[in-house]
Amino acid sequence: MGKLLGASLLILWLQPGWVNSQQKDDERQVKQNPPSLQVQERGISVLNCDYTNNLFDYFLWFKQYPAKGPAFLISIISTENKKEDGRFTVFSDKSAKHLSLHIESSQPEDSALYFCAAR
Repeated sequence: MGKLLGASLLILWLQPGWVNSQQKDDERQVKQNPPSLQVQERGISVLNCDYTNNLFDYFLWFKQYPAKGPAFLISIISTENKKEDGRFTVFSDKSAKHLSLHIESSQPEDSALYFCAAR
């Protein structure tokens, strides 16, 4: 991917990742959407995560660059509705079993694979 210096529009590629599992797709306990996301530079990126297990009480988001291991981004416990860390904000709706990761002012280095994990 070439540099787009001086360009007024830069499209970022964000992709939720899937952890390999022995479960079938319809049995997964954590599902992410959308499958991919294109965002303008300095735009807001929103990645969603839904879960099925009511016992989950701790949620984590990771980011992974090609040929690198996952890097921790932010976490939230089930009793919190919102947690912020710099440009990253996680919103949690326990009754809907839903989380969303918001990335403010998206930057080129945000182009990566994103994972939601639950415990």
